[in-house]
Amino acid sequence: DTATANVVVTTIDAVNDTPSVVNGTTGATVPTIFTNDTLDGVAFVPTDVTLTSLPLAAGLTLNADGTITVAPNTPAGTYPVTYTICQVANPAVCDTAVTTIVVATIDAINDASTPINGTPGGSTPSVLANDTLNGSPLNPTDATLTPVSVPAGLTLNADGTITVAPATAAGTYPVVYQICQVAYPSICDTATSSVVVTTIDAVNDTPTPVNGTPGGSTPSVLANDTLNGSPLNPADVTLTPTSVPAGLTLNPDGTVTVAPGTPNGTYPVVYQICQVANPAVCDTATATVVISAIDAVNDNPPTISSGGNTQGVVVNDTLNGILVVPSAITLTPVSVPVGLTLNPDGTITVAPNVPSGSYPVIYTICEIAVPTNCDSATVTVVVLNPIDA
Repeated sequence: DTATANVVVTTIDAVNDTPSVVNGTTGATVPTIFTNDTLDGVAFVPTDVTLTSLPLAAGLTLNADGTITVAPNTPAGTYPVTYTICQVANPAVCDTAVTTIVVATIDAINDASTPINGTPGGSTPSVLANDTLNGSPLNPTDATLTPVSVPAGLTLNADGTITVAPATAAGTYPVVYQICQVAYPSICDTATSSVVVTTIDAVNDTPTPVNGTPGGSTPSVLANDTLNGSPLNPADVTLTPTSVPAGLTLNPDGTVTVAPGTPNGTYPVVYQICQVANPAVCDTATATVVISAIDAVNDNPPTISSGGNTQGVVVNDTLNGILVVPSAITLTPVSVPVGLTLNPDGTITVAPNVPSGSYPVIYTICEIAVPTNCDSATVTVVVLNPIDA
């Protein structure tokens, strides 16, 4: 007897896939693993096959359409996915393949505000300092750094530092950047570094003259300093003496006190001011204090009668330790009793018929070269008229 046996030959081919790279920080879904698989030599639709797999690593999900979903924050690593496809029409016709999922994590972390003094300019620490690659601190050579948005006046450098140009206006400047893995250039992340530019300017002070004989204090060195382009409020800064010569004291209000008897000379006082709100924003300046000693000494001239002249009141006064030369000073009467006249040469004229008595004459001498360098003294004129019987 004769018969016919029909043999149905059908082919299914599950082909190993090239590794798919996924950013584990954000997670993603990779394309279907069916892309290169065939049924009877041609591509198929997912409903033509049944899909099963060996147990998957945590964080990975094999979907019915052949895509693989990687959950956000999946740890970095290489994950093999072994799967089997079988024909729906012929369930015994199956094939197995492996697709590899490479999870790489890169995390660009927003940077806290970095204060910079915009007056001289400067550079921030690297924006990469807190970024990570595969969960570990980032080695800058393992990533490419690309500026996305950088405001005018700022430059994002290759090492991740941000340079602020001198005279950049005060304000908050967001610098947006992207880092990508060198090994897997599609693995990228973006972050923002906020640069706070605040301008503080300690301005050198013009020489301030002080009479070293009695000593005294200068105006505040902060008077011409600025914060964010405006005169500063002393409460907004800390004042630190950097270099103060002996005999001088820099006070918290910015004045400089000169001790009595400080020798003549030019004294540089170096100080630093820092913003209270941003203590790293500082500037330094020098206030020059010129000490010139002038000493008007109280006089007690010999007794005089009405109608006479005393000796000059400046004969015992000194300038910088030596007797004054009248041409080097100005003489100004402060208080002169009626009947007496303080003359330009320093003598005092007593008018006729001035009654006997003691008459205090107060005067001031000032250095012509430094008009604010002055001192005052009192001359006591004793008038004793002869008795005419």
